[in-house]
Amino acid sequence: MAKNSFGIFNKIIFFTEKYVAAAFICIAGLTWRYKIHGEIRPADRNLYIFWHRNIIPLAWNRSFEKIAIMISSSKDGELISGPVSVLGYIPVRGSATRGGSKALRAMKKLAETNNLAVTPDGPKGPAYQIKDGTWFLAYITGLPVVTVAVDCEKEWTFNSWDKLRLPKPFSKINIRYGKPVYIKNKEEIPLKKEITIAEFKKSEEKNKFKK
Repeated sequence: MAKNSFGIFNKIIFFTEKYVAAAFICIAGLTWRYKIHGEIRPADRNLYIFWHRNIIPLAWNRSFEKIAIMISSSKDGELISGPVSVLGYIPVRGSATRGGSKALRAMKKLAETNNLAVTPDGPKGPAYQIKDGTWFLAYITGLPVVTVAVDCEKEWTFNSWDKLRLPKPFSKINIRYGKPVYIKNKEEIPLKKEITIAEFKKSEEKNKFKK
């Protein structure tokens, strides 16, 4: 009985949090001032990768575009999945670390018509490290990897493993898209991984506000 009651309580919490968090992002997002660097063609389909800590500022900027985003099937993932679904994203629950996973198959199918997004250092870190599943996802979908660097002029930082950031109202936000990187075969992965990581670091340096 207690176990079932706890499950119902969790569902109520997640349901409430989904709409409250989404409403907050919408209201705050209307005040955020974005500056976009890098060329992105709306007709192109890409696999966007960005650090887990940047999910809030990006959630509003690309809202209601039906981007499929891979999110952990854990309870922590539920806290993210709910709000982003309200904001027009397609949450795919699971992990890219297992080649035959249901989540990978779902992402591959969605890649036929939608942009994809993953946080390669999620769901639990280590922060700023791209897991191998990201490259496998790019290979099986055929979509190019596009890095997304983010910086906020003014922000609050959560005391979490990823130092999750929440832009303050009226903050300026820099978003910088990298050049598309295609992975045609598995043998290319080590080289393309090295190139992408190096370019991502350069992009993040260029994207920083002077503080």
